[in-house]
Amino acid sequence: MIIKEVTFNSPEHKLAVNLRSDVLRKPLGLEFSEEELSEEFDSYHLVAMNDSDEVVACLVLKPISPQEIKMRQVAVRDDQRGKGLGSLMVQFSEIFAFDNGFETMTLHAREVAEKFYNKLNYEKVGDLFEEVGIPHYKFKKKLV
Repeated sequence: MIIKEVTFNSPEHKLAVNLRSDVLRKPLGLEFSEEELSEEFDSYHLVAMNDSDEVVACLVLKPISPQEIKMRQVAVRDDQRGKGLGSLMVQFSEIFAFDNGFETMTLHAREVAEKFYNKLNYEKVGDLFEEVGIPHYKFKKKLV
């Protein structure tokens, strides 16, 4: 297993978009628009690939300011869940963001992922809100 950054619109990026669609969008009856995806040109795209060169987990890091970066679209393939891969991806993204000069990581997490981010020392900010039709919390973490 390898975790790495991939280039926007590369073959690996397209595999990550497919995984994000399967895990995060299709269950909600949603699809990515070309416009939505084109807005990710300035984001960092991180993937976990297995020995067969399949993308089994991914996430997107979107710079918000010179100090803040937002983690988005965290997805782990169904057959890889419960193995700690999501935690590894988040930890890798924190180091990656810190190494690229960011001081704070923020994210919007589905309500069902609250315990996951609490275990990774993220602080809940504000009240429950709705995004893409489901309950979310905002979280943040100071990178060190």
